[in-house]
Amino acid sequence: MPGRPYTAGSLRSESLRGENRAITYLSPLLAVVTGVIHAGLAPVIVIGGVKPNLVLIAVVLVTCRFGFQTGIVWAFVAGLTANLLVNEPLGTIPLAMLAVVAVVAGGSRAFGGLVWLYPILAALVGSALADVVTLVLAGLVGEAPSFVAPVELIAPAAVLNAAIVALLLYPMRTMADRYAPDERAAW
Repeated sequence: MPGRPYTAGSLRSESLRGENRAITYLSPLLAVVTGVIHAGLAPVIVIGGVKPNLVLIAVVLVTCRFGFQTGIVWAFVAGLTANLLVNEPLGTIPLAMLAVVAVVAGGSRAFGGLVWLYPILAALVGSALADVVTLVLAGLVGEAPSFVAPVELIAPAAVLNAAIVALLLYPMRTMADRYAPDERAAW
């Protein structure tokens, strides 16, 4: 704002509310590492007949903790990295993750006060949304498999991803409190 003076106190209060947070160089690097880990481990790990989406889990946790801007960076960078390393139509993972960030950030306005429950619900809804977006985009490219098998796997994959977020929620909050003591947790 042109007429608004910025003091150290006003900048600190804006950063505590989640506004005006700078994205450090470490954040995109961690997103690249997450994409590489997803590409290497996700095809190998199968729990209950479904594969976890490690990029989705990271994007949901980062978006719930650091907000929309950081979530967008993570969705694009981690999604593109994973997309370049796995056999998916190019652009499907980043686009699906960007849709997830939009839904998670939008939902945090209404349900963000549920600090322990909201990230789990966001992972559940975000996982189903990401799978549907991926299926639709694969259908547009002409690589869609039959819809019977993938539709039966959407709900179990969503439950698996939400369960992994539930397991990682406490350690992530503890690390966020330890390494960023000046900022209060957004979730």
